[in-house]
Amino acid sequence: MVVLSLTKAWLLSSAVLSLASALTLPSPKDLIKTKKFELTITWEKGAPDGVERKMFKINGQFPGPVLEMTEGDDVEVHVMNKSPFNTTIHYHGIEMKDTPWSDGTPGLSQNHIQPGCEFLYKWKATQHGSYWYHSHTDLQIDDGLYGPIVIHPKSSTPNPYSLVSKDPAIIDAIKSAEKHRYPMVLSDWRHIPSTQAWDISEKSHIDLLCFDSILVNGKGKVDCLSSTQQTPLITRPQQTLLDSVNGSTLTDKSCLPPNVLANLAQPGDMTPDPSVIPREIFYGCKATNAPLDVINVVKSKKCEQDKWIMLDLIATFSMISAQVSLDEIPLTIITADGNDIEPITAQSIPMAAGQRYTVIAKLTKPKKYTLRVSSTADPQILFGSSIIDFQIEAQQQSQAPSVAYINERGANTTSGVVVFQPTQAKPFPAAVIPQVVDAAYKVVMKQAGAPNRWAFNSTPRPEYLDDVLPLLLNPQPNLNNNYTATIPASQKWVDFVMLQPRAGPSHPVHFHGRHFYVIGQGQGTFTWNSVAEAAAAQPGAFNLVNPPLHDTWPTLPSQQQDTWLVVRRPNDNPGVWQIHCHIQSHLHGGMSMVLQEGLEAMPAIPKEYRNQKCRT
Repeated sequence: MVVLSLTKAWLLSSAVLSLASALTLPSPKDLIKTKKFELTITWEKGAPDGVERKMFKINGQFPGPVLEMTEGDDVEVHVMNKSPFNTTIHYHGIEMKDTPWSDGTPGLSQNHIQPGCEFLYKWKATQHGSYWYHSHTDLQIDDGLYGPIVIHPKSSTPNPYSLVSKDPAIIDAIKSAEKHRYPMVLSDWRHIPSTQAWDISEKSHIDLLCFDSILVNGKGKVDCLSSTQQTPLITRPQQTLLDSVNGSTLTDKSCLPPNVLANLAQPGDMTPDPSVIPREIFYGCKATNAPLDVINVVKSKKCEQDKWIMLDLIATFSMISAQVSLDEIPLTIITADGNDIEPITAQSIPMAAGQRYTVIAKLTKPKKYTLRVSSTADPQILFGSSIIDFQIEAQQQSQAPSVAYINERGANTTSGVVVFQPTQAKPFPAAVIPQVVDAAYKVVMKQAGAPNRWAFNSTPRPEYLDDVLPLLLNPQPNLNNNYTATIPASQKWVDFVMLQPRAGPSHPVHFHGRHFYVIGQGQGTFTWNSVAEAAAAQPGAFNLVNPPLHDTWPTLPSQQQDTWLVVRRPNDNPGVWQIHCHIQSHLHGGMSMVLQEGLEAMPAIPKEYRNQKCRT
């Protein structure tokens, strides 16, 4: 294995599969359009869960408005920053083919949009499915700066609906549901601004892993559990953490207390100081009765087309992972991170920060069904919900509460509940990936000096990136170090081996610029000299035939032993891209790195993007 300073690259064989695509004439419905959107960012008061605080709003609303378009459209998003903070907008999961200057990453693709300034993002909707846009500055996701994106497929794009049913009426019903799909924006929420939270975290050297509520489409309420209610919900890992400090119990916000989180410090770390954390961050739960989000589904007649709905589940979480379930109604998953899959039906879906799943469901009878979002993260018991209110005119609605598949911790309520297994998802149409790649890069993910500091390859994110000419406008062709990898266009397919030392949580890894195939993951030390050698030694841990396609994927937690993840990714989209953990405090704490890909094939940067001066 040849080691570069990035933790460097192994050169494997140069054999690469060539891909071909067929040319088809567009339907009149698929003629290219330019979709234009205006987003005005403000900083004002809001009370999503019944407790007022300052937060971001976009066009006066939270979450921001849906950016809705059709595959093939040209897109222009005009962002006006009327808030008092620098910001940018990143389009999560959008590959930005041939438009890397619109990726929205400060220091890499653009400078910040300063207060009073504006920026025009231009890109093409080369994909379809469910995505989201969000700030890529500091911890502004924690303050509400995000919204959903829906890209409808072209009429000529293949879909997997015939794998759900061969009945033409049901297929038509699903197509109708796709035209009227419902984005479901899932968030964890805190009652203090992110700048205050980070200041406390820096002073205490503790990651503030305690939130106040879970929101669905910007609405939710604060729930407070008694110690009696908490006890049956405490998981084994949670109890192990509590037992690490004698006499510890969950706080009245159902959080691990600060002294337990301080115990996560490793030898040589800065000494955590729980005493500087204001008590109200972890204690003092006050229940609210704020209104929940309600999706009204009103039908005028009983027919198949009226009973089907499509939901885009969008995990905009700052920290948690969760199980998502709709009471009594099985969900058929048809896309993962915007990529169509062979449909899989389940009753509970695991989701990590940044991920999206599009599901279809057949509503069986008029009733109010609860959509449940239950955190599975160890630091806290946290849950939220919304309502799917299904009505048929002139038919009485059942008043009985819907029966849950999962509890407040995301655990199954009965042994018969089917949980979606993301590793089993197969792309549709089937993916064909090369069995041998041109290079592979190792990336070590670890805590770096304190429980609130993180890094890839022991090198935290350089602060100067926000204050210099963006790297895209001043690329460094010979730069290879622990923070930056320069990958030549000749390396057509590349593996990334994400290594996680023992005593780490799960990290949802997100790649900008291009989606990736999840080809392997496992526990224990990655001792092999190449991915091919690892796959030969542990064939059960790898999938090289039609593996899942994602832009965000969680590593396995490593409390007991090291873990590893291998993703395979095409290098055919020249640009300067970031890869990072999508837990916001981890990213802000340094867990990211930069890929300079195919610089020699970079498209010409338009003049208006070379001028980084404030535009008002």
